[in-house]
Amino acid sequence: MRRTLFLLIVAAMVGSPAMAASVAKRAPVSAKPAAVKPPVSAKPAPVIAPADQALYDRLCVAVSAAYDSSRGGFVSRSGEPHEGAIELMLARGRDGDPLAMARALRTLAWTRALLDTTGGGYVNGTRDKDPMKAFLDKGTIPNARRLELLTQAWAATKDPTYQRDGRFVIDFFERVLLDPRGGFYTGQVGSIDLEPEANGIALQAWWRWAAVNAAPERRDFALKSEARLWSDCRLPELGFVRRTTFGQMREPALLGDQVEMGRAHLYAWSATGRDSELVRAREVAAHVLARFRDPAKGSFRMEYAYERFGHALRARRPFDDNARAARFLVELGRATADTVYVNAARGAWAAFDREFDKSKFEAADWALSVRALWAEDLPAKSGWGVREKMATKRVAPVKRKKR
Repeated sequence: MRRTLFLLIVAAMVGSPAMAASVAKRAPVSAKPAAVKPPVSAKPAPVIAPADQALYDRLCVAVSAAYDSSRGGFVSRSGEPHEGAIELMLARGRDGDPLAMARALRTLAWTRALLDTTGGGYVNGTRDKDPMKAFLDKGTIPNARRLELLTQAWAATKDPTYQRDGRFVIDFFERVLLDPRGGFYTGQVGSIDLEPEANGIALQAWWRWAAVNAAPERRDFALKSEARLWSDCRLPELGFVRRTTFGQMREPALLGDQVEMGRAHLYAWSATGRDSELVRAREVAAHVLARFRDPAKGSFRMEYAYERFGHALRARRPFDDNARAARFLVELGRATADTVYVNAARGAWAAFDREFDKSKFEAADWALSVRALWAEDLPAKSGWGVREKMATKRVAPVKRKKR
């Protein structure tokens, strides 16, 4: 009876307005519910077609079989390292293959024997180190490709040895190969005319080094060089051509000139984000597809010219140049999400399918073109000058208390 009476009294008190206000006043104010953030989803992994993966593995097996530790790694019988094979193994090492990375670094260590410790730069191969020669043959293309390899090895391993060797090569470029007006010469000895292929490969290495080191002065020189090549060595009908000192065309327009300069503009877009560079890269690619592609076979011819140049004596379908062309088109296709470029590269793969089984080092550039379908190997966009300012920032001296 007493229990029932107590419950009735409590119920009456809670139901009264005064009690309700008192309870609301003493009740803690609940905080505003925080907005629920959706989980940050990782970038989806690219979908790799089984046929592309099979072709990539097939080409990598051919390159790996050419490794010879007795000669120094991925080195030819003539004593010249194959830069494409080293780049492929560095890429596989970044993908998680420790054996490939070890082989790439082993070959790079052997390549140090080709460094000219007196004049700077690399000689092309062991045969060029003959002391009886009047001069050392140190071309722009091998030095540029090895500079790009040193930059990639430094970024992958953080070993300062590769950075030091890279600076050694950069110093050689700036003293011997660099044209102050913009562009690079073809070698230490030889013609001083601008050749688009050599300049395109040199600019690719220059962009990668400049982006990793956040060097604005080298960025500016690369842009200056590309502008000069575009105005002096390019014709609307023929594309990039090789001219003499007097401005005359030396030979028909070559596939290598178009491809390497197109990749240089693509590198510039990737490192700086300038849309004008991507527009020029697409313009070069459109010219390659319109003038150099064989619609019947799917591959690319080596040259294109007016009728007045006559019939060419060169190979109609160069193996190495087609591999570089396919890689350029795939990289551009990923950058623009345009399947036209990728389909053109697939046509080149199909045209040379029978020759893949007989290739060795040469399969490396083809493997890199296939890998570009799912891998992003272009230079990363740089915060120009930020790292240099941080490195050169002076630290205020610590004031010591007087005793």
